[in-house]
Amino acid sequence: MPKSRHAGRAAVAVLVALASVQCNVADPSKPKPLSIQKFLAAPPDIAPGSAAMLSWEVDGAESIEIDNGIGTVEDKGTKQVRPGATTIFRMVARQGTSKAVATVQINVGTGASPSPSPSASPSPSPSPSPSPSPSPSPSPSPSASPSTSSCGASAPDSVGNCGLAIVRPTDLSAGECLELNEVAATLTCPVARDKTRSVRFDLTARTPRTNLRWRVSPNSVDVMEPSSGSVASNGKTSVVVTDVVKDDLVAVDIVDGDKILLKFRLRHN
Repeated sequence: MPKSRHAGRAAVAVLVALASVQCNVADPSKPKPLSIQKFLAAPPDIAPGSAAMLSWEVDGAESIEIDNGIGTVEDKGTKQVRPGATTIFRMVARQGTSKAVATVQINVGTGASPSPSPSASPSPSPSPSPSPSPSPSPSPSPSASPSTSSCGASAPDSVGNCGLAIVRPTDLSAGECLELNEVAATLTCPVARDKTRSVRFDLTARTPRTNLRWRVSPNSVDVMEPSSGSVASNGKTSVVVTDVVKDDLVAVDIVDGDKILLKFRLRHN
């Protein structure tokens, strides 16, 4: 009898241990939420004929495509590209009916005026027509280099040991640029709930849009002060805010009216 009583207690202990282990195992049937963690070009500014490296990392995607001839890619990788002119690369990640889009621009040196003005049209004066108006055509569009705007380098994909993701839901027009150059924050990750951290972010914009603003994303739970402000449409903007942590991350949108041009997410853990 004592032996069977001990055996019964041991069996109960094993069942309790198995139950606690099962409670701590993540449900493998639940997919990760769709999120483009990073999509970067290094360097973002190159000389004609040089190469740049695209790098990306995506969570929860069933398919990922990059345009300009790259096609379908894995959820994490790199690709060397050699564009002949300033080019915007667009990534589209899908999970079921959900879609995430990000873009990155590679600027090819402005010294490469693509139309090398072969000056063969200004009637090269061998026409001896003595008419004393020696074709005063003032060489139209002298140095018509395509005004490609550059907004500097993109912020790295981490702030200290806190992850940073940049997403571009809207494609900009040719000649426009908007870049998140740097993000800095106090307190290293993980940051506990209800802790207060100071966050600074620097932006550069070159665009004719005159209604640029930044705001805390409507679906963010953190309490940020201030929660919105204006963004210079032609130059740099530096913002310092106080953020009371209420969630795993905080998201900030850069908007033109109600259109989100750029979004970044700073993690707290």
